[in-house]
Amino acid sequence: MVVPDEIETYVSMPSCLLQGCSNDLIIFRADGGNHFTHYGIYEGMFLIFDVSKDFKDGRLSCYLNNSGDDRPKFKVSDKPLDGYRHFGRLVASMKNYEV
Repeated sequence: MVVPDEIETYVSMPSCLLQGCSNDLIIFRADGGNHFTHYGIYEGMFLIFDVSKDFKDGRLSCYLNNSGDDRPKFKVSDKPLDGYRHFGRLVASMKNYEV
């Protein structure tokens, strides 16, 4: 699980935006390059993962580094990753515009 001290912000969202999702959602900001543009994901977007949804082939998921080495703690992929455990499946993404 995520260590509570590592949580930066809690966000309230209307339930109508995430119908069919559980209450176990986690949001990350895409960084580290534009590796998933073919999924419509670009650097700076908010990625919303449902931790209760299992891996599904061809869909993006979040993975948690179990090994404790210096690889990134969280990674996004559309296939299982060695040394990482599945943490949740992508259910929504949002562009963030500064006004």
